[in-house]
Amino acid sequence: MKRQQAELEQQLKERNKRLKELRKQKKKFETQLMDAKEVQQILIAQEQAIAAEKAAREREARIEKERQAQAAREAKARAEAQAAQAAAAQKAAAEQQAAEAAAAKAAAKAEQKSSTPATSTKQSTPSVTVPKAAPAPTPEPAAPTPAPSSSSMFIHPTSGSITQGYGSASGSNGYSFHNGIDFGAPVGTPIVAAATGTVITASSGGPYGNHVMIAHQLNGKTYTTVYAHMSSLNAHAGQRVSQGQQIGALGSTGNSTGPHLHFEIHVGGYSYSASGPANSVNPMSML
Repeated sequence: MKRQQAELEQQLKERNKRLKELRKQKKKFETQLMDAKEVQQILIAQEQAIAAEKAAREREARIEKERQAQAAREAKARAEAQAAQAAAAQKAAAEQQAAEAAAAKAAAKAEQKSSTPATSTKQSTPSVTVPKAAPAPTPEPAAPTPAPSSSSMFIHPTSGSITQGYGSASGSNGYSFHNGIDFGAPVGTPIVAAATGTVITASSGGPYGNHVMIAHQLNGKTYTTVYAHMSSLNAHAGQRVSQGQQIGALGSTGNSTGPHLHFEIHVGGYSYSASGPANSVNPMSML
């Protein structure tokens, strides 16, 4: 956290330097970098959200492990019951075969006795028919244990076309590198969480306008997503949201020239730079 604060202080120095240069050139200065106080609050909330999300993921993994163990025990019990049923059926079939063999032997002996010369009257001995046992049931294969339902990637946070991509920018708005992508769509278009996670902050004001930041734990790694310029918010700090759950509506608040969603993905915690990617990545490579 101290390292992040030092980096942010350096970024603020760079911002102020850039601001002076732009003022000399009489150019409009707009930046997405927040003031130091707000950034510090975000860092504190971020640590709490990441810890909460890790705990939630561990709890889910533990529950899933217990579920799989229970499913394995139930499958084993079914297999043992089927094996016992098959063994009983085989024993009954063996007993039936022995009874049929004994009956056939007795019938043959009686027929041989009745056909001897000393016997004046030949009597036929009725054959004994022993009903056949039903075949042993074939044990049913144990049902496969379904894999846990989880997503390791992000989904599109809203509809609409991309109006500005990730990467180098003109610098006319105070930044020479665009750390996210912009989705243009009508005001009120739903915005959803790109992945399951814990809300770091959901607030208004500043260059981001109405915005939400979410901490994620995916495949053992921490990610942070940012959703900015919304018209309204449907989430609050500390809330755990599911992938696809609505967290707000698209708008044009903050430093915005028209209705759009500014969306960022950071590997690790939130870190901003006006001149480079910092720890942000191109969202299109992960959607």
